Amino acid sequence: MGIRIVKNYPSPRLMETIGATNQKPSEAIGELVANCFDARISDEKMEICVDMRDGKIVVLDNGKGMTDSVLEKAVCIAEDMSQHIERGQGAKGHFGMGFKTSCSTLGGFYEIYTRPIGNQKEYHVAFDISDYSLRPSGADAWDVQIEDSDFNINGPLENKSHGTAFVISHLKDKNITVSAVLSYLGEAFKGHIETGDSIVVIDDSGSYLAQPKKYDFIQGTKIDIDTACGPNDCFRITGWMALDKITHNDGLYGFNIYRNNQLVLKWDKSWFRAHLMTSRIIGEVNLDFLDATFYKQGLQQDEKWTIINVHMKEYLKDIVKASNTVSKQGNVSKPAVLKKIVDDLRNDYGEDPVIDAKTEPETSEPSKTADDTGKSVQGAIKNIVKERSLVLKKEGEILISYLEKSGSDKNRGAFDYIYDDTEDVAKLQVILFRDHPLFEKNPNWELMEIVATSDAIYRLLVETLSYDAYEARTIRNEWLWKRTAKGEIADE
Repeated sequence: MGIRIVKNYPSPRLMETIGATNQKPSEAIGELVANCFDARISDEKMEICVDMRDGKIVVLDNGKGMTDSVLEKAVCIAEDMSQHIERGQGAKGHFGMGFKTSCSTLGGFYEIYTRPIGNQKEYHVAFDISDYSLRPSGADAWDVQIEDSDFNINGPLENKSHGTAFVISHLKDKNITVSAVLSYLGEAFKGHIETGDSIVVIDDSGSYLAQPKKYDFIQGTKIDIDTACGPNDCFRITGWMALDKITHNDGLYGFNIYRNNQLVLKWDKSWFRAHLMTSRIIGEVNLDFLDATFYKQGLQQDEKWTIINVHMKEYLKDIVKASNTVSKQGNVSKPAVLKKIVDDLRNDYGEDPVIDAKTEPETSEPSKTADDTGKSVQGAIKNIVKERSLVLKKEGEILISYLEKSGSDKNRGAFDYIYDDTEDVAKLQVILFRDHPLFEKNPNWELMEIVATSDAIYRLLVETLSYDAYEARTIRNEWLWKRTAKGEIADE
Protein backbone atom coordinates (compact mmCIF):
# COMPACT_ATOMS: atom_id res chain seq x y z
CA MET A 1 0.00 0.00 0.00
CA GLY A 2 1.26 3.46 -0.88
CA ILE A 3 0.45 6.80 0.76
CA ARG A 4 0.45 10.18 -0.97
CA ILE A 5 0.25 13.48 0.96
CA VAL A 6 -1.94 16.20 -0.55
CA LYS A 7 -1.48 19.82 0.52
CA ASN A 8 -4.65 21.82 1.17
CA TYR A 9 -4.40 25.25 2.74
CA PRO A 10 -7.72 26.76 3.94
CA SER A 11 -8.49 27.09 7.62
CA PRO A 12 -9.03 23.63 9.19
CA ARG A 13 -12.32 24.77 10.72
CA LEU A 14 -13.78 25.33 7.25
CA MET A 15 -14.56 21.61 6.87
CA GLU A 16 -16.84 21.74 9.88
CA THR A 17 -18.39 25.04 8.84
CA ILE A 18 -19.37 23.97 5.32
CA GLY A 19 -21.46 21.18 6.84
CA ALA A 20 -23.61 23.70 8.73
CA THR A 21 -26.17 24.08 5.93
CA ASN A 22 -29.93 23.87 5.80
CA GLN A 23 -29.76 20.82 3.55
CA LYS A 24 -32.10 18.02 4.47
CA PRO A 25 -30.49 14.55 4.62
CA SER A 26 -32.29 13.51 1.42
CA GLU A 27 -30.95 16.59 -0.36
CA ALA A 28 -27.42 15.90 0.84
CA ILE A 29 -27.67 12.34 -0.44
CA GLY A 30 -29.02 13.75 -3.71
CA GLU A 31 -25.90 15.89 -4.09
CA LEU A 32 -23.72 12.79 -3.83
CA VAL A 33 -25.91 11.06 -6.42
CA ALA A 34 -25.39 14.06 -8.71
CA ASN A 35 -21.64 13.54 -8.46
CA CYS A 36 -22.18 9.96 -9.58
CA PHE A 37 -23.98 11.09 -12.72
CA ASP A 38 -21.04 13.37 -13.56
CA ALA A 39 -18.84 10.25 -13.63
CA ARG A 40 -20.79 8.61 -16.46
CA ILE A 41 -18.77 6.57 -18.96
CA SER A 42 -19.77 7.79 -22.42
CA ASP A 43 -23.44 6.87 -23.00
CA GLU A 44 -23.56 3.96 -20.54
CA LYS A 45 -26.50 3.86 -18.16
CA MET A 46 -25.68 4.73 -14.57
CA GLU A 47 -26.40 2.27 -11.78
CA ILE A 48 -26.34 4.05 -8.43
CA CYS A 49 -26.94 2.47 -5.03
CA VAL A 50 -27.69 4.27 -1.77
CA ASP A 51 -27.14 1.85 1.13
CA MET A 52 -28.47 3.11 4.47
CA ARG A 53 -27.68 0.09 6.65
CA ASP A 54 -25.32 -0.43 9.58
CA GLY A 55 -25.37 3.17 10.78
CA LYS A 56 -23.73 4.45 7.59
CA ILE A 57 -24.69 5.94 4.25
CA VAL A 58 -22.89 4.52 1.24
CA VAL A 59 -23.44 6.05 -2.21
CA LEU A 60 -21.96 3.77 -4.84
CA ASP A 61 -21.79 4.12 -8.65
CA ASN A 62 -20.51 2.31 -11.73
CA GLY A 63 -18.86 5.43 -13.16
CA LYS A 64 -15.39 6.00 -14.48
CA GLY A 65 -13.79 6.40 -11.03
CA MET A 66 -10.93 8.78 -10.22
CA THR A 67 -7.21 8.43 -10.74
CA ASP A 68 -4.96 9.47 -7.87
CA SER A 69 -4.21 12.80 -9.55
CA VAL A 70 -7.91 13.55 -10.06
CA LEU A 71 -8.73 12.48 -6.50
CA GLU A 72 -5.96 14.77 -5.27
CA LYS A 73 -7.74 17.75 -6.85
CA ALA A 74 -11.20 16.54 -5.83
CA VAL A 75 -10.37 16.57 -2.12
CA CYS A 76 -9.10 20.15 -2.29
CA ILE A 77 -11.46 22.95 -1.38
CA ALA A 78 -13.00 24.85 -4.32
CA GLU A 79 -10.75 23.36 -6.99
CA ASP A 80 -12.03 23.98 -10.54
CA MET A 81 -12.38 20.35 -11.62
CA SER A 82 -12.99 21.26 -15.26
CA GLN A 83 -9.26 22.08 -15.41
CA HIS A 84 -8.34 18.50 -14.50
CA ILE A 85 -10.95 16.17 -15.98
CA GLU A 86 -12.98 16.00 -19.14
CA ARG A 87 -16.58 16.60 -18.20
CA GLY A 88 -19.42 15.42 -20.39
CA GLN A 89 -22.15 17.71 -21.63
CA GLY A 90 -24.53 18.66 -18.85
CA ALA A 91 -22.12 18.22 -15.95
CA LYS A 92 -23.68 19.26 -12.67
CA GLY A 93 -20.64 20.08 -10.51
CA HIS A 94 -17.73 22.45 -10.97
CA PHE A 95 -15.69 23.07 -7.82
CA GLY A 96 -16.17 19.97 -5.68
CA MET A 97 -17.88 21.94 -2.92
CA GLY A 98 -21.17 20.06 -3.21
CA PHE A 99 -19.95 16.64 -2.15
CA LYS A 100 -17.84 18.01 0.72
CA THR A 101 -20.76 20.05 1.99
CA SER A 102 -23.13 17.11 1.75
CA CYS A 103 -20.79 14.62 3.41
CA SER A 104 -20.18 17.09 6.26
CA THR A 105 -23.93 17.69 6.53
CA LEU A 106 -24.64 13.98 6.89
CA GLY A 107 -21.90 12.88 9.26
CA GLY A 108 -18.69 13.54 11.13
CA PHE A 109 -16.53 11.05 9.24
CA TYR A 110 -16.48 10.24 5.54
CA GLU A 111 -14.37 8.27 3.11
CA ILE A 112 -13.97 7.99 -0.64
CA TYR A 113 -13.09 4.72 -2.33
CA THR A 114 -12.50 4.88 -6.08
CA ARG A 115 -11.28 2.62 -8.89
CA PRO A 116 -10.49 4.39 -12.17
CA ILE A 117 -11.50 2.58 -15.32
CA GLY A 118 -8.64 0.67 -16.91
CA ASN A 119 -6.57 0.75 -13.73
CA GLN A 120 -5.86 -2.05 -11.28
CA LYS A 121 -5.43 0.27 -8.31
CA GLU A 122 -7.99 1.33 -5.72
CA TYR A 123 -7.60 4.72 -4.04
CA HIS A 124 -8.90 5.73 -0.63
CA VAL A 125 -9.07 8.94 1.39
CA ALA A 126 -10.74 9.66 4.74
CA PHE A 127 -11.87 12.85 6.49
CA ASP A 128 -12.46 13.06 10.23
CA ILE A 129 -14.28 16.37 10.73
CA SER A 130 -13.57 16.57 14.45
CA ASP A 131 -9.88 15.95 13.82
CA TYR A 132 -9.65 18.72 11.23
CA SER A 133 -11.46 21.21 13.46
CA LEU A 134 -8.83 20.66 16.17
CA ARG A 135 -5.81 21.13 13.93
CA PRO A 136 -3.85 24.37 14.29
CA SER A 137 -3.67 26.81 11.41
CA GLY A 138 -0.65 26.39 9.22
CA ALA A 139 0.60 25.07 5.94
CA ASP A 140 0.44 21.44 7.03
CA ALA A 141 -2.90 21.62 8.83
CA TRP A 142 -4.89 20.28 5.92
CA ASP A 143 -2.60 17.49 4.77
CA VAL A 144 -4.69 14.70 3.27
CA GLN A 145 -3.45 11.13 2.85
CA ILE A 146 -4.42 9.27 -0.31
CA GLU A 147 -3.81 5.56 -0.02
CA ASP A 148 -3.51 3.18 -2.96
CA SER A 149 -3.87 -0.59 -2.90
CA ASP A 150 -4.94 -3.56 -4.94
CA PHE A 151 -8.68 -4.13 -5.26
CA ASN A 152 -10.26 -4.96 -1.90
CA ILE A 153 -13.27 -7.14 -2.69
CA ASN A 154 -14.38 -6.86 0.94
CA GLY A 155 -14.65 -3.08 0.67
CA PRO A 156 -17.67 -1.06 -0.53
CA LEU A 157 -16.66 -1.42 -4.21
CA GLU A 158 -16.60 -5.22 -3.84
CA ASN A 159 -15.79 -6.77 -7.23
CA LYS A 160 -16.53 -3.75 -9.42
CA SER A 161 -13.87 -3.03 -12.03
CA HIS A 162 -14.49 0.72 -11.80
CA GLY A 163 -16.60 3.19 -9.84
CA THR A 164 -16.65 5.33 -6.71
CA ALA A 165 -18.15 4.93 -3.24
CA PHE A 166 -18.81 7.72 -0.74
CA VAL A 167 -19.06 6.29 2.79
CA ILE A 168 -20.41 8.55 5.54
CA SER A 169 -20.49 7.49 9.20
CA HIS A 170 -20.94 9.12 12.63
CA LEU A 171 -24.29 10.22 11.22
CA LYS A 172 -25.82 13.40 12.60
CA ASP A 173 -29.37 12.22 11.85
CA LYS A 174 -29.85 8.56 12.71
CA ASN A 175 -33.52 8.50 11.68
CA ILE A 176 -33.33 9.15 7.94
CA THR A 177 -36.27 7.34 6.33
CA VAL A 178 -36.00 5.41 3.09
CA SER A 179 -39.34 6.86 1.96
CA ALA A 180 -38.05 10.43 2.19
CA VAL A 181 -34.88 9.55 0.28
CA LEU A 182 -36.77 7.66 -2.42
CA SER A 183 -39.30 10.44 -2.85
CA TYR A 184 -36.60 13.09 -3.17
CA LEU A 185 -34.39 11.11 -5.58
CA GLY A 186 -37.36 10.22 -7.79
CA GLU A 187 -38.19 13.90 -8.04
CA ALA A 188 -34.66 15.31 -8.18
CA PHE A 189 -33.45 12.97 -10.95
CA LYS A 190 -36.71 12.35 -12.76
CA GLY A 191 -35.19 12.88 -16.21
CA HIS A 192 -32.33 10.47 -15.57
CA ILE A 193 -34.64 7.72 -14.33
CA GLU A 194 -37.03 8.17 -17.25
CA THR A 195 -34.18 7.65 -19.71
CA GLY A 196 -32.88 4.42 -18.17
CA ASP A 197 -30.53 5.33 -15.33
CA SER A 198 -31.33 3.58 -12.06
CA ILE A 199 -31.11 4.51 -8.38
CA VAL A 200 -31.64 1.81 -5.75
CA VAL A 201 -32.06 2.61 -2.05
CA ILE A 202 -31.41 -0.11 0.53
CA ASP A 203 -32.30 -0.26 4.19
CA ASP A 204 -32.93 -3.08 6.65
CA SER A 205 -36.42 -3.74 5.22
CA GLY A 206 -35.27 -4.33 1.65
CA SER A 207 -34.13 -2.66 -1.56
CA TYR A 208 -36.27 -0.13 -3.41
CA LEU A 209 -36.04 1.32 -6.89
CA ALA A 210 -36.54 5.09 -7.12
CA GLN A 211 -39.37 5.98 -9.50
CA PRO A 212 -39.83 9.30 -11.33
CA LYS A 213 -42.26 11.69 -9.71
CA LYS A 214 -45.80 11.54 -11.08
CA TYR A 215 -48.36 14.32 -11.07
CA ASP A 216 -52.16 14.42 -10.95
CA PHE A 217 -53.68 17.12 -13.11
CA ILE A 218 -56.91 17.94 -14.88
CA GLN A 219 -57.06 16.02 -18.14
CA GLY A 220 -56.27 18.20 -21.14
CA THR A 221 -54.53 20.97 -19.20
CA LYS A 222 -50.97 19.71 -19.71
CA ILE A 223 -49.28 22.11 -22.12
CA ASP A 224 -45.73 21.67 -23.43
CA ILE A 225 -43.42 24.63 -22.85
CA ASP A 226 -40.96 25.54 -25.60
CA THR A 227 -40.18 29.22 -25.63
CA ALA A 228 -37.14 31.47 -25.86
CA CYS A 229 -36.04 34.88 -24.63
CA GLY A 230 -32.94 37.03 -24.25
CA PRO A 231 -30.62 38.41 -26.94
CA ASN A 232 -31.37 36.61 -30.21
CA ASP A 233 -33.60 34.24 -28.20
CA CYS A 234 -30.48 32.60 -26.78
CA PHE A 235 -32.24 31.34 -23.61
CA ARG A 236 -34.46 28.41 -24.55
CA ILE A 237 -36.94 27.29 -21.91
CA THR A 238 -38.56 23.86 -22.19
CA GLY A 239 -40.82 21.71 -20.03
CA TRP A 240 -44.55 21.53 -19.37
CA MET A 241 -47.30 23.09 -17.27
CA ALA A 242 -50.75 21.96 -16.15
CA LEU A 243 -53.57 22.59 -13.70
CA ASP A 244 -53.66 20.41 -10.60
CA LYS A 245 -56.96 18.77 -9.78
CA ILE A 246 -57.11 20.58 -6.41
CA THR A 247 -56.26 23.95 -4.97
CA HIS A 248 -53.40 24.02 -2.48
CA ASN A 249 -52.83 25.82 0.79
CA ASP A 250 -49.75 23.69 1.47
CA GLY A 251 -47.39 25.43 -0.95
CA LEU A 252 -47.02 22.31 -3.13
CA TYR A 253 -47.58 24.06 -6.44
CA GLY A 254 -45.59 26.11 -8.92
CA PHE A 255 -42.68 24.88 -11.02
CA ASN A 256 -39.97 22.36 -10.31
CA ILE A 257 -36.95 23.81 -12.10
CA TYR A 258 -34.27 21.48 -13.43
CA ARG A 259 -30.72 22.12 -14.55
CA ASN A 260 -29.01 19.34 -16.48
CA ASN A 261 -31.63 16.84 -15.30
CA GLN A 262 -31.25 17.71 -11.62
CA LEU A 263 -33.88 19.49 -9.55
CA VAL A 264 -32.40 22.77 -8.30
CA LEU A 265 -35.49 24.78 -7.35
CA LYS A 266 -38.68 23.21 -6.00
CA TRP A 267 -42.21 24.58 -6.31
CA ASP A 268 -40.99 27.96 -7.52
CA LYS A 269 -43.68 30.65 -7.81
CA SER A 270 -41.61 33.52 -9.15
CA TRP A 271 -43.62 33.80 -12.37
CA PHE A 272 -47.10 34.38 -10.96
CA ARG A 273 -48.71 35.78 -7.83
CA ALA A 274 -49.00 33.02 -5.28
CA HIS A 275 -52.62 32.75 -4.19
CA LEU A 276 -55.22 30.04 -3.52
CA MET A 277 -56.76 30.73 -6.94
CA THR A 278 -53.44 30.18 -8.72
CA SER A 279 -52.44 27.22 -6.57
CA ARG A 280 -53.45 24.74 -9.27
CA ILE A 281 -50.51 25.74 -11.48
CA ILE A 282 -47.87 22.99 -11.59
CA GLY A 283 -45.12 22.03 -14.02
CA GLU A 284 -41.48 21.34 -14.76
CA VAL A 285 -39.05 23.65 -16.52
CA ASN A 286 -35.51 23.05 -17.78
CA LEU A 287 -33.03 25.93 -17.41
CA ASP A 288 -29.74 24.29 -18.32
CA PHE A 289 -28.07 27.59 -19.20
CA LEU A 290 -28.28 28.99 -15.64
CA ASP A 291 -25.69 28.41 -12.93
CA ALA A 292 -26.82 26.68 -9.75
CA THR A 293 -25.69 27.37 -6.20
CA PHE A 294 -22.67 25.33 -5.14
CA TYR A 295 -24.78 22.57 -3.57
CA LYS A 296 -27.47 22.92 -6.23
CA GLN A 297 -30.48 23.82 -4.11
CA GLY A 298 -31.14 27.07 -5.95
CA LEU A 299 -30.18 29.18 -8.96
CA GLN A 300 -27.82 32.13 -9.24
CA GLN A 301 -29.95 35.27 -9.24
CA ASP A 302 -28.18 37.00 -12.11
CA GLU A 303 -29.19 39.00 -15.19
CA LYS A 304 -30.27 35.85 -17.02
CA TRP A 305 -32.71 35.05 -14.24
CA THR A 306 -34.16 38.56 -14.43
CA ILE A 307 -34.74 38.21 -18.17
CA ILE A 308 -36.38 34.82 -17.71
CA ASN A 309 -38.69 36.16 -14.98
CA VAL A 310 -40.02 38.95 -17.19
CA HIS A 311 -40.58 36.57 -20.09
CA MET A 312 -42.26 33.79 -18.10
CA LYS A 313 -44.63 36.12 -16.26
CA GLU A 314 -46.01 37.15 -19.62
CA TYR A 315 -45.94 33.60 -21.01
CA LEU A 316 -47.98 32.20 -18.11
CA LYS A 317 -50.77 34.80 -18.14
CA ASP A 318 -53.23 32.48 -19.88
CA ILE A 319 -52.71 29.54 -17.53
CA VAL A 320 -52.99 31.91 -14.57
CA LYS A 321 -56.35 33.03 -15.97
CA ALA A 322 -57.43 29.40 -16.42
CA SER A 323 -56.41 28.52 -12.86
CA ASN A 324 -58.46 31.40 -11.50
CA THR A 325 -61.49 30.41 -13.56
CA VAL A 326 -61.45 26.69 -12.81
CA SER A 327 -61.13 27.40 -9.07
CA LYS A 328 -64.23 29.60 -8.93
CA GLN A 329 -67.62 28.38 -7.74
CA GLY A 330 -66.86 24.69 -8.06
CA ASN A 331 -66.21 24.91 -11.81
CA VAL A 332 -63.90 21.90 -11.55
CA SER A 333 -66.99 19.78 -10.85
CA LYS A 334 -69.04 21.12 -13.78
CA PRO A 335 -68.12 19.08 -16.88
CA ALA A 336 -69.44 21.52 -19.48
CA VAL A 337 -67.82 24.54 -17.84
CA LEU A 338 -64.57 22.68 -17.29
CA LYS A 339 -64.46 21.53 -20.92
CA LYS A 340 -64.72 25.13 -22.11
CA ILE A 341 -61.97 26.26 -19.71
CA VAL A 342 -59.68 23.48 -20.94
CA ASP A 343 -60.42 24.18 -24.61
CA ASP A 344 -59.81 27.92 -24.14
CA LEU A 345 -56.51 27.20 -22.38
CA ARG A 346 -55.33 24.92 -25.16
CA ASN A 347 -56.40 27.43 -27.80
CA ASP A 348 -54.47 30.21 -26.02
CA TYR A 349 -51.28 28.13 -26.33
CA GLY A 350 -51.95 26.88 -29.86
CA GLU A 351 -52.89 23.34 -28.84
CA ASP A 352 -55.69 21.28 -30.40
CA PRO A 353 -58.83 20.92 -28.25
CA VAL A 354 -59.45 17.66 -26.43
CA ILE A 355 -62.57 15.60 -26.81
CA ASP A 356 -64.69 15.04 -23.70
CA ALA A 357 -62.29 16.55 -21.15
CA LYS A 358 -63.01 15.05 -17.74
CA THR A 359 -62.48 16.21 -14.23
CA GLU A 360 -60.57 13.04 -13.37
CA PRO A 361 -56.80 13.56 -13.31
CA GLU A 362 -54.34 11.48 -15.19
CA THR A 363 -53.53 8.74 -12.71
CA SER A 364 -50.18 8.39 -11.09
CA GLU A 365 -48.20 5.20 -11.15
CA PRO A 366 -46.59 4.20 -7.86
CA SER A 367 -43.56 6.36 -7.18
CA LYS A 368 -41.83 3.50 -5.43
CA THR A 369 -41.53 -0.20 -6.01
CA ALA A 370 -40.46 -2.73 -3.41
CA ASP A 371 -38.98 -6.16 -3.45
CA ASP A 372 -40.71 -9.09 -1.76
CA THR A 373 -39.41 -8.06 1.65
CA GLY A 374 -40.52 -4.42 1.55
CA LYS A 375 -43.73 -2.47 1.17
CA SER A 376 -44.65 0.38 -1.11
CA VAL A 377 -44.27 3.78 0.50
CA GLN A 378 -45.69 5.96 -2.26
CA GLY A 379 -48.55 5.59 -4.72
CA ALA A 380 -50.70 3.24 -2.63
CA ILE A 381 -53.95 4.71 -3.96
CA LYS A 382 -55.25 2.72 -6.90
CA ASN A 383 -58.53 4.59 -7.24
CA ILE A 384 -61.29 5.85 -5.01
CA VAL A 385 -64.49 4.95 -6.80
CA LYS A 386 -67.20 5.64 -4.22
CA GLU A 387 -67.80 7.93 -1.29
CA ARG A 388 -68.29 4.96 0.96
CA SER A 389 -65.33 2.86 -0.14
CA LEU A 390 -61.58 3.12 -0.24
CA VAL A 391 -59.60 1.17 -2.83
CA LEU A 392 -55.91 0.63 -2.13
CA LYS A 393 -53.34 -0.88 -4.44
CA LYS A 394 -52.34 -3.67 -2.07
CA GLU A 395 -55.36 -4.25 0.16
CA GLY A 396 -58.07 -3.83 -2.50
CA GLU A 397 -61.50 -2.40 -1.74
CA ILE A 398 -62.41 -1.46 1.81
CA LEU A 399 -66.12 -0.82 2.40
CA ILE A 400 -66.97 2.00 4.79
CA SER A 401 -70.00 1.93 7.12
CA TYR A 402 -71.11 3.97 10.11
CA LEU A 403 -72.26 3.15 13.63
CA GLU A 404 -73.60 5.65 16.16
CA LYS A 405 -73.37 4.57 19.78
CA SER A 406 -72.91 5.80 23.33
CA GLY A 407 -70.12 5.00 25.72
CA SER A 408 -67.59 7.79 25.34
CA ASP A 409 -65.54 8.85 28.32
CA LYS A 410 -62.86 11.40 29.07
CA ASN A 411 -60.17 9.08 27.75
CA ARG A 412 -61.89 8.37 24.45
CA GLY A 413 -62.30 10.68 21.49
CA ALA A 414 -65.47 11.41 19.61
CA PHE A 415 -64.62 8.82 16.94
CA ASP A 416 -63.25 5.33 16.71
CA TYR A 417 -63.16 2.52 14.14
CA ILE A 418 -63.30 -1.22 13.68
CA TYR A 419 -61.48 -2.91 10.82
CA ASP A 420 -62.38 -6.39 9.60
CA ASP A 421 -60.46 -8.06 6.77
CA THR A 422 -61.49 -11.64 7.46
CA GLU A 423 -64.08 -11.76 4.65
CA ASP A 424 -63.77 -11.39 0.88
CA VAL A 425 -64.19 -7.61 1.12
CA ALA A 426 -62.53 -5.74 3.97
CA LYS A 427 -64.73 -3.46 6.04
CA LEU A 428 -64.02 -0.25 7.94
CA GLN A 429 -66.73 0.62 10.44
CA VAL A 430 -66.57 4.25 11.60
CA ILE A 431 -67.95 4.76 15.13
CA LEU A 432 -69.39 8.08 16.31
CA PHE A 433 -70.02 8.38 20.07
CA ARG A 434 -73.27 10.36 20.24
CA ASP A 435 -72.84 11.26 23.93
CA HIS A 436 -69.47 12.94 23.33
CA PRO A 437 -69.51 16.72 24.06
CA LEU A 438 -68.60 17.42 20.43
CA PHE A 439 -72.13 16.45 19.38
CA GLU A 440 -74.10 18.35 22.02
CA LYS A 441 -74.98 21.37 19.86
CA ASN A 442 -76.88 19.81 16.96
CA PRO A 443 -73.94 19.24 14.65
CA ASN A 444 -74.06 18.81 10.88
CA TRP A 445 -74.08 15.01 10.82
CA GLU A 446 -72.95 14.73 7.20
CA LEU A 447 -69.92 16.84 8.06
CA MET A 448 -69.32 14.83 11.22
CA GLU A 449 -69.31 11.60 9.20
CA ILE A 450 -66.71 13.08 6.84
CA VAL A 451 -64.49 14.20 9.73
CA ALA A 452 -64.86 10.88 11.56
CA THR A 453 -64.10 8.88 8.40
CA SER A 454 -61.05 11.02 7.66
CA ASP A 455 -59.77 10.29 11.17
CA ALA A 456 -60.53 6.57 10.85
CA ILE A 457 -58.81 6.23 7.46
CA TYR A 458 -55.63 7.87 8.73
CA ARG A 459 -55.56 5.78 11.92
CA LEU A 460 -56.29 2.57 10.05
CA LEU A 461 -53.45 3.15 7.61
CA VAL A 462 -50.89 4.05 10.29
CA GLU A 463 -51.97 1.86 13.23
CA THR A 464 -53.19 -1.28 11.47
CA LEU A 465 -51.82 -1.35 7.93
CA SER A 466 -48.35 0.10 8.80
CA TYR A 467 -48.29 2.91 6.27
CA ASP A 468 -45.99 5.82 7.03
CA ALA A 469 -47.52 9.14 8.10
CA TYR A 470 -46.85 10.96 4.81
CA GLU A 471 -48.47 8.24 2.73
CA ALA A 472 -51.43 7.98 5.10
CA ARG A 473 -52.05 11.72 4.83
CA THR A 474 -51.89 11.51 1.03
CA ILE A 475 -54.49 8.73 0.91
CA ARG A 476 -56.70 10.44 3.51
CA ASN A 477 -56.60 13.73 1.61
CA GLU A 478 -57.42 11.97 -1.66
CA TRP A 479 -60.49 10.39 -0.05
CA LEU A 480 -61.55 13.75 1.38
CA TRP A 481 -61.27 15.36 -2.04
CA LYS A 482 -63.45 12.72 -3.68
CA ARG A 483 -65.93 12.84 -0.82
CA THR A 484 -66.34 16.63 -0.79
CA ALA A 485 -65.91 17.51 -4.48
CA LYS A 486 -69.65 17.64 -5.13
CA GLY A 487 -69.89 21.38 -4.82
CA GLU A 488 -67.84 24.31 -3.67
CA ILE A 489 -66.59 22.79 -0.40
CA ALA A 490 -63.26 21.70 -1.83
CA ASP A 491 -62.44 25.12 -3.24
CA GLU A 492 -63.32 27.27 -0.28
